[in-house]
Amino acid sequence: MASVEALVDLLAKAREKTRSLVVEAEGRFTAVGDIHGDYRTLGQILEEWESPYLFLGDYVDRGDMGLEVVAEVLKLYVEGKAVVLRGNHESPVMNIEGGFLDELCEKIGSRCGAVYKEFEKTFASLPVAAVVNGKIVALHGGIPLKEDMTPASLEDLRRAGGDLVTPADPLVFQALWNDPCPCDTYAPSPRGPGAWLFGRKITKEFHAANDTAVLLRGHTYVPAGCAVHHGGAVVTVFTSAVGPYRKTKPKVAAVRQNVEVYDLSTKEPARCPEDPDLL
Repeated sequence: MASVEALVDLLAKAREKTRSLVVEAEGRFTAVGDIHGDYRTLGQILEEWESPYLFLGDYVDRGDMGLEVVAEVLKLYVEGKAVVLRGNHESPVMNIEGGFLDELCEKIGSRCGAVYKEFEKTFASLPVAAVVNGKIVALHGGIPLKEDMTPASLEDLRRAGGDLVTPADPLVFQALWNDPCPCDTYAPSPRGPGAWLFGRKITKEFHAANDTAVLLRGHTYVPAGCAVHHGGAVVTVFTSAVGPYRKTKPKVAAVRQNVEVYDLSTKEPARCPEDPDLL
């Protein structure tokens, strides 16, 4: 593991790189779902799947090597080899109970509090969405809803601000926390206050407003490692296979003008369940 000084320097460089909550990206990407401290699976991806990478968030908590995972991912980000999005676990709300803060203190000792403050600032600076080749929207959770319960646009998300550490902004919070459901419009999320389930109509309106075709996301544990929703307009990819996710069959996705999901180990095209009830 790198020195504390090198780690703090990496976090500062990552903050300098981010310019917007929504970023544009062109080309072919290998998309990676939740990793949650699964350093072995991350290593397999970097060895066997070509860069650049598109990471969908949740690098820490639940697995034992969150520090190593997030450091490697941010190094790729700083080097220009990856687009790195924020997940709901890139937040003190989750890291206190999820294990990352304890892991950090075990590995770097008494300076962990000060170093974690640097992580807080870096997590808050990460983009929450990427638009790939003008047609694919990648984010961690789901489509955020405005106060009138219509889908927020990407421009709405770009303009979000305020305290992003938690984050306090409702659109940013929902982009990290919302999930698709096999419903028509929307429903309260069992994840708790502030989060929503979004249905087919919301997805259709979101894509129509933004001239996009597919929403690629992580966030939700799927034993098969993937799922498709709303007629293929939403795709979930899950990649971690440690801790509570040991039975996962990890998946990655090739992102071009469309999204193609593959089994991590066999490299064969994946058969993803359609419209599962995720929660």
